Amino acid sequence: MIAALRMMNVVFLLCAAINFSGEAEAKEKVGRAVSLDYCSDQFLLALADKSQIYALSPDADKSHSFYADRAAGIKQFGASLEEILISKTDLVVRYWGGWNFLSLLEKTSVPVVSPLYGSGSEMLYKNLNLVGRALGQEKRAAKMIKDHKIRYEVLKGKAASNLRAAYITPSGITAGTGTFVDDLLRFAGFKTVSSELGIKGWQPFPLEAMIYNPPDIIIGSFFDLPNPSIASWSIIRHERIRKMMREIPTIIVPGRYLSCNGIFTLEAAEYIRERIVK
Repeated sequence: MIAALRMMNVVFLLCAAINFSGEAEAKEKVGRAVSLDYCSDQFLLALADKSQIYALSPDADKSHSFYADRAAGIKQFGASLEEILISKTDLVVRYWGGWNFLSLLEKTSVPVVSPLYGSGSEMLYKNLNLVGRALGQEKRAAKMIKDHKIRYEVLKGKAASNLRAAYITPSGITAGTGTFVDDLLRFAGFKTVSSELGIKGWQPFPLEAMIYNPPDIIIGSFFDLPNPSIASWSIIRHERIRKMMREIPTIIVPGRYLSCNGIFTLEAAEYIRERIVK
């Protein structure tokens, strides 16, 4: 009987050792993650230790990357299927990148985590938890979510400005209802001109609407990029619009705050509200 108990204890200890080594191995595997696009770059740079990141997309350190400073010194790659397989990565993070070979990648043994598309705080929290778990950084994700909720409540408690805001980009595109930018402007306390005009999605801003019913404030973005895309027929080229942007209060939001859907909405809203007060 005693011999049997001793044998059971030995088996138990061996199983525990095997389980422990398996857990340690699983955590160790998290140390070689790659990102396939600059939006997934942001999740990795926000949640992972630098030592966990094997490679980022070519846009990770560009001016439209929110965490460009954190990307310094980290390898960048072309995010092709061949490079992923050669790198022997333990985790692939992608938002929209790799769509052309995703079905092939899913047939390999390489784990793939894809943040869900959508805006709003709850979607952001889901995505932070999703990527945090995949990286073994649940505590860091929880801390980010807790901080976000506190800041969210502070901003939500501020009085609405009731100003009519028009959003415009260098290409002359505006954000209509159903876009995360329109949601952002409403959250920041504005009434949006695009909703008044019944604009849905991403559409060219009608020149006549700007001229005959000017907004109280203009919110622009992506004008800070090195080579902003100004189309030949963009209303930004029109002198009347340029004059309006000089005369009407205008806030230019750095493109890095709005380059990824929903991830930095709070930062963008805080940026705008701070400048309204001033």
